[in-house]
Amino acid sequence: MPDLMVRIGEETLPLANCVWITWAPCGCPCGVLTAAYGDEAHATEEQAWQEKYPMKRERAKYRRQGYRLELMGWSRYRAEIDLAAKCPHVKAKAAAS
Repeated sequence: MPDLMVRIGEETLPLANCVWITWAPCGCPCGVLTAAYGDEAHATEEQAWQEKYPMKRERAKYRRQGYRLELMGWSRYRAEIDLAAKCPHVKAKAAAS
């Protein structure tokens, strides 16, 4: 596959050096998808949604609930995203009940 390039903000990166982050409605990151590997490429947000949730009704459900996807480079992902961290909103919600 030829090197696909993408512009994110002021940066131009190879798509193979990017990931799609899934953000929960509360604003916490909750998933990641490599944007390109081997002969596979998820260059658009819709392609990423389809890879994560192959069924249209699944995609619609998560979008209705407020989940969103964001493309970012690996360097930003490594610096800012910690998928192992627990969502503080779940704890706060449980304590309020």
